[in-house]
Amino acid sequence: MTETPAKDRRRADPRSVLPRLSLAGATYGFVLVTAIAVLAGVLLLFVTRSDRVLDTALDSAVRLRSEAAAETYARLLHSDWLDLEQVAEDIPTMSDEAMRGLLDGLQGDGRRLSWVGFADTEGTVIAASDRTLEGESVAERPWFRNGLRGGFAGDVHEALLLARRMPGRSADGPLRLLDLARPVRNEDGDVIGVVGMHIDFGWAERALADTARTLDLDVYLINPNGEVIVASDGGRPSPEELEILRTARSGAVTAGRETWPDGQDYFSSLVNGVGYGDLPSFGWRMVGRLPADSFRSGLSDLRGTILIAGLGLAAIVAIFTAIFTLVFVRPIGALGDLSERIADGETVYPPEYGGTREAARISGALARLQDRRVRDRRT
Repeated sequence: MTETPAKDRRRADPRSVLPRLSLAGATYGFVLVTAIAVLAGVLLLFVTRSDRVLDTALDSAVRLRSEAAAETYARLLHSDWLDLEQVAEDIPTMSDEAMRGLLDGLQGDGRRLSWVGFADTEGTVIAASDRTLEGESVAERPWFRNGLRGGFAGDVHEALLLARRMPGRSADGPLRLLDLARPVRNEDGDVIGVVGMHIDFGWAERALADTARTLDLDVYLINPNGEVIVASDGGRPSPEELEILRTARSGAVTAGRETWPDGQDYFSSLVNGVGYGDLPSFGWRMVGRLPADSFRSGLSDLRGTILIAGLGLAAIVAIFTAIFTLVFVRPIGALGDLSERIADGETVYPPEYGGTREAARISGALARLQDRRVRDRRT
């Protein structure tokens, strides 16, 4: 059986069946495929783990900010408690008139403290800021009864006795107060009365809103029944609507992601106790929350940064690949071209390539082969 002319040509000239892929092309292809595989792996890892990392960061952020909000708020009230402590120490040695001056100075403009006064052990007010309630009995008020026994902090309530003395406040809604009280003792340590302080809860609401705004957080102050008594965003979610508020009733500490009544997902954290130093407990707890998409903009920026960094890295790899190919791969291709010329009978010698051992060996071998061919021709 005779061979076809095409087969004869391929046998006569092996170059007709050489692969089209060059060593330089293979190098570029290898680097390109490797770079794409690495970049794809990094992107896949980033996409699969970014949500988990983001949730962890949000959970940690809401915990820390909620604890900071609770402590900051308690510090504000603790400063009033320290003032009350100093007043209780000064009262036993002061006259009634001197007491009034001290209490007036402590009350200031009345925007924070609605009333400060001293009542004897029978509950009769002896001295008070602006002389309000002087001579009247506060014996049935919780702050007085508890103040006789020790330091007391009373949860928010509507004013009763003061409401009649401050009718102008009704236009702004009912006057609501927080109570602080402590016993006053003489030199022998005997209780001679109670000094009490009524803090305007309107100021307390504004202070809480300022704290929340500083920390970029929504904050909810919760009473012992699990009810929201003040919120930095004005909302009033109920325990029936939120698991975290139901948990607040049990006193457990919890945090997590939950859908709120507005239909949005938030990361929330419950702080079990709002207190600082020796401030008596109001029985409060605090919930702080952050929207679940709070850090999404930062994540988008990070993705853009990673993309830019990836493109920059790809450009650097491309430059170094080109340099590598020029210095180490191209000489191999040049030796291949030269070997074909030698095989075709040309009297050419390869240059000396010192880039790699392999290139130097091939170059030396071709030079020796050419020397042998030249000697054979002469003989």
